[in-house]
Amino acid sequence: MTRTLVVDIPRDYWLSANRTVVNHGYRRRLIDAIHDITITAARAQKLEALDGRFTVAWEIQYPKGVRTDKGDPTNANPTCKAILDALVPRWLPDDGPRYVVEERYRRGPNLDQPGGHRVTLRLIGQEVPF
Repeated sequence: MTRTLVVDIPRDYWLSANRTVVNHGYRRRLIDAIHDITITAARAQKLEALDGRFTVAWEIQYPKGVRTDKGDPTNANPTCKAILDALVPRWLPDDGPRYVVEERYRRGPNLDQPGGHRVTLRLIGQEVPF
């Protein structure tokens, strides 16, 4: 079973491994905003809960104008981590190694408009015993 969630993250809330936010209060506000955006998207898209182990497949779409030879999708990890955290415990039992078997990152095509990013999260259920 696979669950898919699409989350649009405005430019001002994007967290990147290339740009560390050192002010803890500001970082917390960004993460809280990503949590709110994710929860709203999950409710609107009627995301169904997933039990058991799963693979997380991330597709990162960059804004219009970002060079296609730039924008390493693994740099989106801080944003992706905040998205995954927002899904626990309502939609996912946990995001630790007991449940997350694997994470994959790939870059999708650029968006048609400048500004924010789009993150598509696919949760792929695994038949791997605990």
